[in-house]
Amino acid sequence: MLLWLCIRLPQLAREALAGQPRPAAERSEKDLLIQRAALERLAAWAYQWSSLISYAPSEPLLWLELGASCALFDGHAALLATIEAELVQLGYSHVCALAPSPTAAALLTRAKGSHHALTKAQLRAQLEPLPLQLLDLPVPILVALRASGLHRIGEVLELPAAAIARRFEPETLLYLQRLCAEASDPRPAWCLPPTYHSRCEFGVEVRTSTALLFPLRRLLLEFQGYLRARDCGVLRFTLEFEHYRHPVSRVSIGLSAASRDAAQFLTLVRERLHSLALPAPVSGLRLEALEFTSPTIVQTDLFGNDAQPLQQLQRLLDRLRARLGEDSVQALELAADYRPERGWRFMTPERSLAGGASGGGASGTDSHSDAPPRPCWLLLEPVPIEAPMELLRGAERIESGWWDGEDVGRDYYLARTGEGSRVWVFHDRRVGQWYLQGLWA
Repeated sequence: MLLWLCIRLPQLAREALAGQPRPAAERSEKDLLIQRAALERLAAWAYQWSSLISYAPSEPLLWLELGASCALFDGHAALLATIEAELVQLGYSHVCALAPSPTAAALLTRAKGSHHALTKAQLRAQLEPLPLQLLDLPVPILVALRASGLHRIGEVLELPAAAIARRFEPETLLYLQRLCAEASDPRPAWCLPPTYHSRCEFGVEVRTSTALLFPLRRLLLEFQGYLRARDCGVLRFTLEFEHYRHPVSRVSIGLSAASRDAAQFLTLVRERLHSLALPAPVSGLRLEALEFTSPTIVQTDLFGNDAQPLQQLQRLLDRLRARLGEDSVQALELAADYRPERGWRFMTPERSLAGGASGGGASGTDSHSDAPPRPCWLLLEPVPIEAPMELLRGAERIESGWWDGEDVGRDYYLARTGEGSRVWVFHDRRVGQWYLQGLWA
């Protein structure tokens, strides 16, 4: 059996402006556009709880079919409590009602008090004492019903169907049948878009980064709902700050591991705002995400502890990159080159974390007991030195690089300095010079 949740958002046009009042002269012109854009964002957010979403473009109404979802969310009461709690987080005033038909759910949102009907019998009992003016019928028909001495919805529902159709037009009968969930009540289904685009307009220009945090939090919470609906995560999304007389300021937010956590997104955006110099006050915000991936799943152990150290490392790297810049944090990986100074290269942290222990270069070398020792500290450029006083091990000959014009011919040794430190040195056979390549702690 279908169970429809209707969410009425009476202050949506005003609250969609990030809580900022807008001049009265502009309200009549832009309210409908702002309301429709906000309903689009809320439809994407609501898709995480239902695969059947609909909204009324001319009214601040959003419908979710919850009959197929209640079992997944511990029943309708728990699911409704979750949805209302997140609406409060988003900062939207709302009235919710449950009913077996969308028409009835919409009507119950306009009735005083809290009204939820799970069956047709409960719905009929809820409707009967309600006043006649709650019916969504043309004014002449409501006037005619009152002139007939009817004052409550229950009195109208007791009239014979044929008499209603003959006296008050067939459309009135169809409306009443849909109201009682006795006739099909189709709604245009809203489809989840393949990419995410969201925009929030301000009533007045915002001049401080602190004032941007509330609309940013709302956009990111709506974005989180979209990612949950698609059961995916994101590695990168883009924020655009609109200005009246300046080009758009664009900021790209990258993550080390795929995530869909709005709190984590907001932390990274806040870090970026610390170092971002906006050229002018902000009149609007855009959020865009074009590529998605599977979310990072953290497997818990027998005692319920998850991989906290790895998560903390990933979030630390993300915060450093957000504060200092994308290229300020890098990891290292092995490169297939015999020349020690070329045996590694920089890589992005997300590639390093994704690779984990699968990078077999180091482990393959360490697994052979007869492999030559390598120091942990290698110099970027070999330093010329005098011939070492004591050679402990060697020689290990390396000849490589002929393909790129920087070929080498070296004999490597493990040596000890006069102070007793162990060093890794080589003798360049081509020029007859000794060089320091690495140090042991």
